[in-house]
Parts: sequence; C-alpha cells; structure tokens
Amino acid sequence: MKNRFLTILIVLTALLSSCSNELAEYSYYKNLPESSGTTRDDPPLFFIIKVDLGYEWGDKKTQYSLAELKPVINDGMRNLLSSKSAADFTIENEEELKQEIMEMVNSTIHRYDSFKNVPGVKTVAIVKKQVFEFR
Repeated sequence: MKNRFLTILIVLTALLSSCSNELAEYSYYKNLPESSGTTRDDPPLFFIIKVDLGYEWGDKKTQYSLAELKPVINDGMRNLLSSKSAADFTIENEEELKQEIMEMVNSTIHRYDSFKNVPGVKTVAIVKKQVFEFR
C-alpha cells in the first residue's frame, strides 16, 4: 500500500512539474476589461470578448507598458473588433483574430518613444467570446 502511494505521488509530482514548466513560458496580463460593440454586418451583431495578453515570463518591461497603456490598448481593441464581421469571430478565424490583436497591441506599445525597446506581447488568449443578435 505504501509503495503504491509513493509511486502515485512520484508520478503526480513529475506530471505537475512538467506542466508548470510549460505554463511558466509566459505570464499573462489579465487586466484588460471585456471589449464590447457591434460588428460591421448588416444588421450588426453585438460582440463581447475578453482577452489575456501573454508576454515572456519575467518580462517586466512589457508588463509595465501594458499597465501604463491599458486605456489606449482597450480603445484600440474596441476599434479593431468593431471593424470585424461575425465571420471573423468564428473558431475557424480565431488564430487570425489573435494575430491581429497581438499586432495591434505591439504597434500601440511601440508607438511611444519610452516603450520602443519593449519586447511586447507574444501570444493572445481569448478567454470569453460571444457574438449575438441584440434585441
């Protein structure tokens, strides 16, 4: 019984250790509020989306720039997403949407002289996405 418990404990420890190494590759900025608006469809649909922005683990420059530029990034996110149609929000187009969000965020950061040398966002996680008819 003790050997079985010890074996399970060792396997569980190894599994958790390997998972945490992969997760530690990025830190995520989770403080952006949900973005909402309407799509460019006719008639327009309503969207709500929440994203977290991933940057390299330990990258304090990017973390600071995201916090400092939060209102500007949030405005850029709303503008970018309002230019999309409902089809752009589908799962088939999700990777392209993530890429566009990442490019918008990084170009926003690098627009300012004080943030020119910031590494920037490396990945985007969509944590909530809804597109629906608003009545």
